[in-house]
Amino acid sequence: MKRLVLNEGSQRNFVTTASRYAAYIGGIGSGKTFAGIARGLKFSQQPKVPGTLYGPRGLCAAVSYPVLMDVVLPQFHEMVEGTNLVKEYIRSEKKAILRNGAEILFRSLDDFNKIRGVELSWFFIDEGRHLSKGAWDVLVGRLRQNGYAHGGWVCSTPNGFDWMWQLFHEDSAFKLEAAEWYGAPTHENELHLPEEYIRDLEASYEGKFYEQEVEGKFVGILSGAVFPHWNPLVHAQKVEYDPELPLYSAWDFGIGDLGVVLFAQIAHRQKQLSAGVIEWVPELRFIGAIEAQDWGAEEWAAAYHEWLDIHVDGRRPDASWGDPAGKQRSQASGTSVIDALAAHGVTVYPAPKRPPDYAIFILDNFMAGDRVTADKDMCARLSAAFSSHKWNTDDQGVRIGTRPVHDWTSHFADAARYLATGELSHYARRTSRPHVAPPGMGTVGHVASQLLAKPEEWLGAGPPNIEWQPTAVPAP
Repeated sequence: MKRLVLNEGSQRNFVTTASRYAAYIGGIGSGKTFAGIARGLKFSQQPKVPGTLYGPRGLCAAVSYPVLMDVVLPQFHEMVEGTNLVKEYIRSEKKAILRNGAEILFRSLDDFNKIRGVELSWFFIDEGRHLSKGAWDVLVGRLRQNGYAHGGWVCSTPNGFDWMWQLFHEDSAFKLEAAEWYGAPTHENELHLPEEYIRDLEASYEGKFYEQEVEGKFVGILSGAVFPHWNPLVHAQKVEYDPELPLYSAWDFGIGDLGVVLFAQIAHRQKQLSAGVIEWVPELRFIGAIEAQDWGAEEWAAAYHEWLDIHVDGRRPDASWGDPAGKQRSQASGTSVIDALAAHGVTVYPAPKRPPDYAIFILDNFMAGDRVTADKDMCARLSAAFSSHKWNTDDQGVRIGTRPVHDWTSHFADAARYLATGELSHYARRTSRPHVAPPGMGTVGHVASQLLAKPEEWLGAGPPNIEWQPTAVPAP
């Protein structure tokens, strides 16, 4: 019969701890979801209390329904397959019934107040970094099933001095008395990871982000400043336009508020890893910006075209990314901002929808590796915004929620986010560059190189969504 094998060290200690509350805070790929479910299966082995309808009831919770369906449930089914633990899984109820009478519910915490009323013996929250302490508090209040041991735990990558650090870390003055924290670096799970996975992480993450995302450490980098790695003395410098590089624009439409357009280019440079391997990693260069209050589409389009004519010889961007909300039609005009811009010759793609901290993470990670620069003259306000953009925090300086404070800095930061979401990713571009000049066009060597060349491997966000195109609206 199949047996579940735990990694020695933090993972085994977490699963077997007798503490009522526990947190398994580890690097990417350190086996967090596996550990959370394994601890739940352990709690589910409690004998059924005589005279009750079912045995110990537990709940596996994910931050959203897609994460529940794509991550948590597949991991559960993979773990129990071949173990003879599960008697029945009821798909319509998202509930597993074990052979000993125990029940395991699977729920999304999109609206965690819907969990109220359920009596539980235990619960597990996956990726708690994306939730507030309110979700934890509601689930703790559900630990009231009579006759069984109770426990609650969370597994996540750390996220600065947030509620998980506050409740579980030994250095916190607000640590729960019955709580334990277990930290696990990614390499503790290296036997269960692809051979190149840890190498890719080393190539992609920089500075304190490496400590947080790979080593699983609370480093406090997301408390207060949204971009703590932005250093204007280093990153605000003279940035020249390079006609050989792709050109992008990024839009925060600022409907009824400040609007911002950023102009940027993406280059690639070599990074030497500890094993001596060379990787090519992207760097983001901001070369210009426009900001204005209460402009219409015609004014924005005119300023946009004028900037391009003056600063980049009239070249048009390879892609322009904007707020996805720009697709929504206004009740007053009957058209959307994106369509109104298209009518004036400006094509803007709505950026893929992601949580705000998804792109914030990408940008600050690039800043940690000195891979973001902004022209000190043309982008002075952008630099000031990166320096001043703040999270909402409580009286102890602990971050609240996943959305930064909304003020003038938000518009510059949001435009940069849309560009990062559309063109960048958490992973490096793994391609090799030629060390000698390639054969000239039309030569036999050039033709042969085209036939024999392997396609590039791209781990980024991919090209714009060409399936959607803005509808041309005649100018008034």
